[in-house]
Amino acid sequence: MTPSAARGSWQARTVRQVSALTARRLIAAAPVNAHTLPLARIVLDRALRAAAPILRGTTAVPVREGRVRGEWVRGPRATRDDAVVLYVHGGGFVAGSAAGYRGVAARLSTATRLPVFTLDYRLAPEHPYPTAPQDLAAAFRWLMAHGHSPGRIIVAGDSAGGFLAADFVITGTRTGTPAPGGVVLFSPMADLTLAVATGYDGGRADGLLSAGLSRRAVTHFTPDPFELLPVRGKPLPPALIHASDTEFFGGDAVTLAERWAATGGVCELQVWRDQMHAFQLLPALVPETRFAYRSAARFVSAVLDSAAAAV
Repeated sequence: MTPSAARGSWQARTVRQVSALTARRLIAAAPVNAHTLPLARIVLDRALRAAAPILRGTTAVPVREGRVRGEWVRGPRATRDDAVVLYVHGGGFVAGSAAGYRGVAARLSTATRLPVFTLDYRLAPEHPYPTAPQDLAAAFRWLMAHGHSPGRIIVAGDSAGGFLAADFVITGTRTGTPAPGGVVLFSPMADLTLAVATGYDGGRADGLLSAGLSRRAVTHFTPDPFELLPVRGKPLPPALIHASDTEFFGGDAVTLAERWAATGGVCELQVWRDQMHAFQLLPALVPETRFAYRSAARFVSAVLDSAAAAV
């Protein structure tokens, strides 16, 4: 584990504290059902666009090919074409979209200098488990069919998207699916029973999430919540996991990193202090996001360079 050396910025602490007094209370009291979700999805997308404005010079090309939906995003200075990032957005399995995440994808693309394909997987409750994992598997096969070798694909995601990304890789070790070159996870969920999250001390300081809200979202995704359990003795591809010491799913990130490393795979866990859950989505508010994207870029570069040297 690599802890953040310094306290979070005053901006990060302020955002988390203000959100805890406002957004967290409002969201915790709101029902998550077929009547509220359409509006909630619109609000989330607009909030993300405000918190992560699209960088000038970004290009976004929508994709609609069979079961694969999403968009290719290239940020400024994204000049490489030798690899790609497959990004799986968060939103508690019930919200989020490629369009809403365009500013996030642009920053990840700019930092890594790679094109990013943000997947629009089908959302619960209209499309419960296993639809989202099936959509992710289809997108990975689609990328391979378009000439991208598995080892040159980086799978990334945040929160619920981080769960889906990790689940895809872990499941692949059991089914023989080709593994991606590396994995980048921002504040991933790892235990849908929420046993890990509710037992994590830092979760009480989360500025947004609560057990009630998370449980309602998970229930829409699957009536049989499960946790990510990598197979010992079957090493997983290199992974970078970011989490905060003051977020609800911080314990999930720590647990997943430990289990990942126990397979024999390389896993770097970075714990950032005083941050919101998935703070990387808030570049307009939290200055540490630029360091987080640079960290991800260094990891991706190291993974791809190592793979190229081994050929």
